[in-house]
Amino acid sequence: HLSDLVRLRLSFNELTGEMPSDFFVRLDNLMLIQLHGNRIRGTIPNITWAAEKEWTKNNPSLRTNITYRSSFISDCGNPSDFRKTLICTNCTMCCNAQGDCHPQEKIDIKKKMSINSYRDFTLVFFACFVGLSVIVVLAMFRFDRYKNIHFSTKEKKQLSEKDHKYALNALGDDSVYQFFMGKSYFGWIISLAIVVFQTAMLYQFVIAAEVVVSDDKVDLQYNWRCPRDQVECDNTADLNWQG
Repeated sequence: HLSDLVRLRLSFNELTGEMPSDFFVRLDNLMLIQLHGNRIRGTIPNITWAAEKEWTKNNPSLRTNITYRSSFISDCGNPSDFRKTLICTNCTMCCNAQGDCHPQEKIDIKKKMSINSYRDFTLVFFACFVGLSVIVVLAMFRFDRYKNIHFSTKEKKQLSEKDHKYALNALGDDSVYQFFMGKSYFGWIISLAIVVFQTAMLYQFVIAAEVVVSDDKVDLQYNWRCPRDQVECDNTADLNWQG
């Protein structure tokens, strides 16, 4: 009975065409699905398969080991042999037309924070940064008023000028942000324009950091190999935490 099937290895069989949407119906006991090395087009249907349920239930950390990464493989990587890359949202490993593969998984920061992309993380980070900055400014303003409550108007003016000079020295004479310390609207516009430009540049790096194996515009190096004569894939990268 197909319902008792545990391993499905159809890799390197020159299979062509699209997979029917009901392909995985009644295959709930599958622990291994390997479809790479074929010419399958379109979308591989989703499946809540046995390996996913078993590893997630018993030990979520096992989701990052080699056995799990090799459990659902297809040709969903880039470059692809087809105009549109094969879509497989459930696959744990995606291989490209050169036979090189890459794990399809969330990075640690995405898994720990339950976020979908670096874009979302950046928005949350900036929102927290702005909120914290507002709180600090308001706290400093209240503290400054409390500290100077016993000073005369002349003494308060002298202290304000002293603080102003200290802030300018801290920013630097050649920093465009010193315009924020002035009263010129033109200076504020220049400073804000620089901030917007720098944020836009940072946003480009954030977008480039996204690892989407189905996107042929992503500059991603595929370091895994899933050979014909073994079930598990091998990581061929020679980099480690030391470099």
